[in-house]
Amino acid sequence: MTIAQRLERLFAQTAGPHGRPVTLQEVVHRMDRRGISTMSVSYLQQLRTGQARNPRLQHLRALADAFDVPVSYFLSEGDTEPSSATELTPAERTIALRVHGLSDSALASIGAIVELARKSERLDDPPEAGRHGSSRDRAGRSPTSTPDPGTR
Repeated sequence: MTIAQRLERLFAQTAGPHGRPVTLQEVVHRMDRRGISTMSVSYLQQLRTGQARNPRLQHLRALADAFDVPVSYFLSEGDTEPSSATELTPAERTIALRVHGLSDSALASIGAIVELARKSERLDDPPEAGRHGSSRDRAGRSPTSTPDPGTR
């Protein structure tokens, strides 16, 4: 996949203000604001369209930072997604960075909340035989089951 194709994918997947796709100007502004490297809007357009094919490493670092992807996203040979199962999404990264400096007690509380959320969304449950395609909801109830009167 070319750098132009990777950039096009990132532009399509990255939201700007009000949920619309991010613009060239917004990406350049992000790079300027973060101070890693500057780039003109016209050069970014050339990279995006494939007219420029060999950007400097500092430009790739700035683009990676602006799009919240690792630099390796632009350097790898294969058809790489910006977020693999082992990488954090931008929202996950924001939360992870916000816990820095909190007390052990606060971290324990946050950890407990995360475990409750994972349990309620059944993220750590092993797959059950025949569960794929079943008609159970996220809480594991079948459509015909009646709610437990003690849970209201």
